[in-house]
This record gives sequence, C-alpha cells and structure tokens, in this order.
Amino acid sequence: MTNLFTRHINLFASFALIFGLISFAKAQENTVGTVAYDPDIFAPGFTLVYPHNQPHARLIDGCGEVVHIWENEVDRVPGNSAMLTPSGGLVWAHRPIDDSGSPIVAGGRGETIEMRSWDNIPLWSYTLNDSTGRLHHDFALMNNGNVLAIAWEQMDSLEAVQAGRNPENLEGGVLWSERLIELEPNGDGGALIVWEWRVWDHLIQDFDSTKNNFGVIAENPQRIDINFGTIGNNAPDWLHANGIDYNPQTNQVLLSVPNFDELWIIDRDQDEMGLIWRWGNPEAYGQGTSEDQQLFYQHSGVWLDAPYLQNSPDFGKIGVFNNRNPGATGPFSSVHTIDPTWQESDSTYAKDENTYLPVDFDWTWTAPVPTDFFSSGLSNFERLANGNNLILAGREGEILELTAEGDTAWRYVVPLQSGVAVEQGTELGTNANIMFKARRYPALFPAFADVNLEPSGVWELNPQPLESCQPCALEVSIEVIENEYASADVSGAFGETTMTWSLFDVNLCDTDTLFFLDEESPCQSNLDLLVSGDIVTLTVIDQQGCEASTTFTWTEITRVSNLDEPVMRAFPNPSSGAITLTGLPLNATVHVLNASGRYVFNHSTLSNSVLHISIDHLPAGWYFIESAGRQIPIILMPH
Repeated sequence: MTNLFTRHINLFASFALIFGLISFAKAQENTVGTVAYDPDIFAPGFTLVYPHNQPHARLIDGCGEVVHIWENEVDRVPGNSAMLTPSGGLVWAHRPIDDSGSPIVAGGRGETIEMRSWDNIPLWSYTLNDSTGRLHHDFALMNNGNVLAIAWEQMDSLEAVQAGRNPENLEGGVLWSERLIELEPNGDGGALIVWEWRVWDHLIQDFDSTKNNFGVIAENPQRIDINFGTIGNNAPDWLHANGIDYNPQTNQVLLSVPNFDELWIIDRDQDEMGLIWRWGNPEAYGQGTSEDQQLFYQHSGVWLDAPYLQNSPDFGKIGVFNNRNPGATGPFSSVHTIDPTWQESDSTYAKDENTYLPVDFDWTWTAPVPTDFFSSGLSNFERLANGNNLILAGREGEILELTAEGDTAWRYVVPLQSGVAVEQGTELGTNANIMFKARRYPALFPAFADVNLEPSGVWELNPQPLESCQPCALEVSIEVIENEYASADVSGAFGETTMTWSLFDVNLCDTDTLFFLDEESPCQSNLDLLVSGDIVTLTVIDQQGCEASTTFTWTEITRVSNLDEPVMRAFPNPSSGAITLTGLPLNATVHVLNASGRYVFNHSTLSNSVLHISIDHLPAGWYFIESAGRQIPIILMPH
C-alpha cells in the first residue's frame, strides 16, 4: 500500500549484512503531480480525483501514484461529482462529451448518476436530460444507500411570469428553477425518485401584486425571491445551485446557491416550510445591504460530520469555499467554517431579529498573500481526520493539504492539459486541468479493508519523484564483535532513523549499538533473556516509513561466562508454558517468581542438572526462574 520495502535475512555468523534497494537520483523541482509531500504531517489516506475533460476516476496516494482506477467510456466526461461508499462502490456523475443538442446546456451540467462496484461493474444508474430538466453539478450520499441530487427544472415564460418573474428578466423564453430529488435503487439496474423538494413551491415576489407569490420579502425569509440577482444576469440559470450535502443526524439538506451568494438548509422532516436557514447574503431576503454580504459565489457547502470528527469541536459545523472575495488589489478565494445555532426549544436556527446567525465566520483561511490563491469557480474544502484542511482550487487543478498552523503537508497539481497527461515540468495555466471536487478518504475507510491498493505509477509523464517519495533505499548491516558489542551500520535512510533490537517480537531496547558487557548499557538487563542460539533482530525505520531488518545469532561466546560453574539456561524463552532448565546445581530447588518478586511456583529438589517444568497454569507475563541464588528472566506468552 505504500513505498515500504522490508527485507528479513537470517544469518548465522559473526557478521551479518543486508542490502536494500538502490537509491534513485534526487528529483528536480516539480510543477505537476505531487509538488510537496511531508509524510510526517500528511493525513494518511487516499484522494479521489475526477478531473474534467477526461472520463476516469482515480484514487491516488500522497506521492501521486494511482492505487485504483474506475474507467469510463471514452466519450463520457464528469458531470461533475464522484464519491466512494463505505462498501467499496463508486457513485459518480457523467455526461456525453458532446451534448450540444441537449435542451439545457450550461456550466456544471450532468446527465447520469451511476454506481459501480470496486471492480468497475455497473450496479445502477439514473439519467435525466430532456426538455423538463437535467441533473447538474453535485449529489450527496445518504446513510440508507440513496442519493440526493440537484436537477434543473425548466419553466416556460408563461409559468415564470405567472409566478411573479419580471418579464424583462427572461432570456430565451425559459427559466431554470432547482429541484432536489432522492434516488433509490430499484433493484433492476435503475432508480426511482422517492422524495423531492422544489424551489418553485417556495417562491415570493414583490414585483406584481396580480401574480402568484406576492408578498413582503423581508417578512418571509423562508421563501425565495424569484427576481433577486437578476441585475446583469438574465440567463435562464437563475440560481445555479452548485453543491449539496446531507446531514444524517438532523435529516437536513445543505444547498449552495452561488447566484444568491447563499447557503440554504432544508429540513426533510418539515420540507413544506421552505428554507429553515440561509446565510451569506441577507440582502437576498430583504435584510441588510450588499455591505453585509460575506459569501461570494461560493462552492461546496458541506457539514463537517465525518465519523472521525465526532470528538472534534468542529463536528456539525459547516465548511465552505468562498470563491470571489472582492479585494482592494484583486479578487481572492478563502476557506471558512460556519457555526449556526440550532434551538431545540422551537426547532429553528437562531436569528437576530430577522437575520439568520451567526454574525461572522467561525474560522477563516486565506493565503499569506490573499490574491495568491484564487479560483473563480469550482473548488471545495474538507476537514481531515488529523485536523488538517484539504483545499482544492478547482480552476487551477491544485489540491493543498495544510495543517492547522498553515504548514504544507501535501500539494498536488492535476497533471493534465485539456484532459491529456503532461510531462513533469510543464507549466499549466488557469482552466487547463480543472476539477470540481477533491475528496480524501482515510486509510481506515471501510472500503479499503480487503482491496489491493498497491501503487501503479504516477499520472504525469517523465515522472521525477520527490525525495520523500523515492523508492526505499534503506540498507542496514550488523557487525558483531565477540564478547563486546553488535553495532548497526545504516545507509540510504531518509532523515532520522529509529532502531529496535528484539527477540521474538519482544523489544530488547532501542539503541544503535548493543553492548554485551557494559553494565551501564540500557539494554543490559534485557540481555539476560538470551540463550545460545537465539536469533536477535534489528529493525530500522526512517522518516519516509521505509523499514529494513536483519538478524544475528546469539552465541555463548557472545557473553563471557564463568566456565568453572554451570551456566543455568531456560529454553524456549519466551515460552507458552513448557520450559527446559539446564546447567542447574545438583540437589537444588527451583522457584518461579512473578514480576513483583513473589514466589508463584516451587519445584522439588533435583537429582540431576536438567529439569522440565510446566507453568502454563500461570497468566502470561514476565517471570524469573530462581535456583541456588541465580535468576533467569523468562517471558510466558499467551496460551
């Protein structure tokens, strides 16, 4: 699953050598693919990328290597979102690469929502693209396996005018409203609509008292002004909803509506009420002015409700990518969290008089120089399991992972030019490699439990892996000097290393040199566990996560012994309960002590120097064999 190469070689000699992989040349500065990667602060997992202008969805690791791919027909392109299910399925939206003959054509358009298995087998699909409406932009997965989707609903000019639309703000004789639909797989390869919510049922207008929906906008924040946002924009795509999310804890739907510069919440348990919360531009519902606006053509409003955030103070807040902040030196993008207040007493979100709260963002991120980070459209943000922030600038095809302190854990630039892979070193411009959303799935995501995630290479051509992504070049050897020490010789390591000497997976100590006779050595007390013939393992791990291991054989000559007296030995050690003792004084008594020094087992007087005993009735742990004033530590393994 990672660039981790381990070798285990048992050598029964005074000298033991192990050689790893040959190091690659250090990479030059990258422009595409993985541009920066710090494995120490990276949130472990895999990122789902589904760029425009090409048909496939890929999972990539921190080094930008593809670990899985779902291939689509070559005449299809995203439309626009893709998500993994915990069971290992992929739900994605796509459309024909050429749909110029469709009744509804606009940015963000889709056509089909489809689910495929991990092995890319189609399971079910739903298509909507006709004169009545069209799927577009985004969808959300529900806990029951259903999918919430956004669809344009085409209304003719007569319907629009009767609903109160100013006739001067109609272009092409049609108006596209928004419709939310819940799709349930029907078990026969398709899906059924089992719930819907229509903007058209929750309108208000103060333009024409003779038409439907006439009223006071400022007194009806739950309703949507059919004439808002039309100055300079008379296109049919009146609302342009570009993001949807579902909260299973509250059964509420979050909708991003950039042409209103607002986020909306709809309660499925009381969907007849219309909007129960809206935020970002109070002018849209007759409260305040443009000076009160805080969202500017935002994307990807999401609840921070992932299971790994349940113990986080941010759990249940809303995250959003704010695309077009106006600034004195130019527009810039920012990322925010918002913390609406739910009032259990009356099942409403808090307001200050008639304006929905909060007053301001809960948290904000901008680039150190704000104008250095800008995407006029697309893009998303999510909070990761380790507290990092994953941020996609969609028009640049650039994914950033930043720590809470702003340090870069990962930076990835989609290596495509108009859907075609480019060479490392290519300088890409805006809109060359656009992507709607990037999603990170943690390493412990259930879908990854029993699947192959071996890297299969990077996407870009002529790759130049970062130093932190080099194939492991770790080499380690052991030099054993009889009666003195065993020392480690390490080469090819990335950064600092940790070294562990062990016996049967039991840690003896962590040091680069194992001194046999030095009473000051931190390993000294544990070396009494060893008997002749034991295999001691040295394991070295570097900061890249590369691991190498080798062994040497512990012999009697490794330690100086008093040959005038018998040497008491216990084997096997560790043991599962049966122990053979050798080198015992004649007519001695054997005692077994626990780690606290209490006697837990005694054996009768011996008539020879070899004894077989069983202590499998004792619980697993550390013990001492004592006889004639001598002690041997032993380990009793779980039975």
